Amino acid sequence: MNGKIRAHAAILTANILFALNYSYSKTLIPGSLTPDALCIARIGCAAVVFVLVAVTLVRERILWRDLGWLALAALFGTGGNQYLFLHGLRYTSPVDAAIISVTGPVLVLVISALLGRDRITWMKSIGIAVGASGALLTILYGGIAHFGSGHLTGNVLVFIAALSYACYLVVVKNLMMRYRAITVTAWMFGLSTLAMIPFLGHTLVATDWDGFTPAAWGSLAFVVFGATVLSYLCVAGGLKKLKPTTVSIYTYLQPVIATLAAILRGQDKADWVKIVAALLVFAGVFLVTRSYRSEDQPKIVDNVVNNRQPRRPAC
Repeated sequence: MNGKIRAHAAILTANILFALNYSYSKTLIPGSLTPDALCIARIGCAAVVFVLVAVTLVRERILWRDLGWLALAALFGTGGNQYLFLHGLRYTSPVDAAIISVTGPVLVLVISALLGRDRITWMKSIGIAVGASGALLTILYGGIAHFGSGHLTGNVLVFIAALSYACYLVVVKNLMMRYRAITVTAWMFGLSTLAMIPFLGHTLVATDWDGFTPAAWGSLAFVVFGATVLSYLCVAGGLKKLKPTTVSIYTYLQPVIATLAAILRGQDKADWVKIVAALLVFAGVFLVTRSYRSEDQPKIVDNVVNNRQPRRPAC
């Protein structure tokens, strides 16, 4: 398995965990934890794991000039992103939140283009549109979207969280090329935890931990170790080989996975529409990936031609 295939597998795994996280987080909010308490518990526990591994096994130093970029990555990718997402999830449904996440690829492509790090081509645009059609087909056919006025606040917060995560994917790309994934992730979560403890730490003290049921502990364990530790490491590793736009387009899978989870739990049944929707999502990912290969191909050909040009004899 080459590096690109491993990167795609890592991003696929991360998005499966992210999709399941909507449901697990919703079971904790607000019955067991407030959004603030879950936010600091999720980020703080993950920070402990990341920092311990980075300090004991990796021991990679960060240049001072990169601390500002790490702080931005922490703001967009962990602290600000999770705070907005969990507060939005309090007022909206998990499925609506997953639906809004499909705006991520468009946001990433636009931000990358504005910064001069990517180009908007016809093939990328078509790939994004095809992937979006698969997600929307799942949503509209099933009638599971409920964008009522009561959800407006939550939907807006989740959209801003999606915008924040799109900025994170663009900002963190260069950091991932210079450092190991665990190093960057440890710094991000560590900085977020230090910044949030003074404001959210008291919510952990006020939480009734004795009243936690085994199901609540299981949901919290999945949110921390599955949807945070493992998923962020997968995204970080995937960004070393893939463009931010390619990584972001996998978010189209999340509404589809939410539906598949409902099927496995006996809450829904499989039909041709869901199968076609899944195929459209994968087709969108393929088209965007193929677009980058087409862009890289002329460079490879030019290098080969230049290397074959006869050298002039020395005088």
